[in-house]
Amino acid sequence: MRIHRYLRIAPGIIVFCLSAISLNAQPDIHLNRIIEKLERNEVVIGTWFISMSTYTAAGITQSNSKKDSDSGLITPMLDYVLIDMEHMPFDIDRLQNILMAFHSKREVLVKGNLQPSIAAIVRIPCDASGPIEPYIKQVLDAGAHGIIVPHCLNAKDARRVIQACRYPQPEGDSNPAPEGKRGASPRMASYLWGLTPDEYVPRADVWPLDPKGDLMAILMIEDVEGGENIEEILDVPGVGGIFFGLYDYSFSCGAQGNMEAAAVKKAFDKAAAACQKRDIPMIVSADPKNVNDRLQSGFKMLIVGSDTKPSNNIQEVYKKVHGQD
Repeated sequence: MRIHRYLRIAPGIIVFCLSAISLNAQPDIHLNRIIEKLERNEVVIGTWFISMSTYTAAGITQSNSKKDSDSGLITPMLDYVLIDMEHMPFDIDRLQNILMAFHSKREVLVKGNLQPSIAAIVRIPCDASGPIEPYIKQVLDAGAHGIIVPHCLNAKDARRVIQACRYPQPEGDSNPAPEGKRGASPRMASYLWGLTPDEYVPRADVWPLDPKGDLMAILMIEDVEGGENIEEILDVPGVGGIFFGLYDYSFSCGAQGNMEAAAVKKAFDKAAAACQKRDIPMIVSADPKNVNDRLQSGFKMLIVGSDTKPSNNIQEVYKKVHGQD
């Protein structure tokens, strides 16, 4: 009786319950918007998030449309953010608040499912050859949809990243390798995703190794060694994407910040070709001037500016991606 009275007083609760039922009835729904769109061979658009402000995160979520806030929840301009905790402070408390701000309750009401309009990927401060495990565990336990790891040098680095993202697999699992080593404490992440811990665990695997996984493990190539080993890095099962760090690579090859140097361009082209051959997305920067070239070259993950430099670039890139010139 109390339950029925409460539902009459707060009808919004009914919406959330129905949304959960709908989600369970449609197991193919990805809670990571990036993955959902890439599987449809669509272009995704993101931006760097470096202000580390919950107000900014909420503002981006609420104004993610060229029309009105509700249409932005259904057809957003931005599909993801890259939260930079490599060059900004590594503050898990602040990260949890930011991730919560990117999850709007109104999205559930308007969309009728639990998929956030903006997926949150976090760049950790530790290089791939370092002690990455605690950083990755903390970020994923906070509820991120994936991680991006700097300075991946070889297949060994890549394999450790994938292992740190995965829970130990159950006996008989169809994708047993690389063996998962993530510590199991899904309470906060599952709460943020709107799931029970038991529902979260099978979804918290790396895509595309696990086609039903909702986590992305993205590796940064920003050293000569990493560029030389790009083929073996990409052959590690579970690599969800590559980000070629032009600026860092220029230092690694002796060009000292010259991102147009021949050695930098050659390594970038090699990485792009290797990704394209394996159908692994490569994140590239885009703006209104180069976006058509990016699209013609087959890139599917675009990154446009940052939250600290407001501009019309995101809207202009969105229009070009969707043929709205």
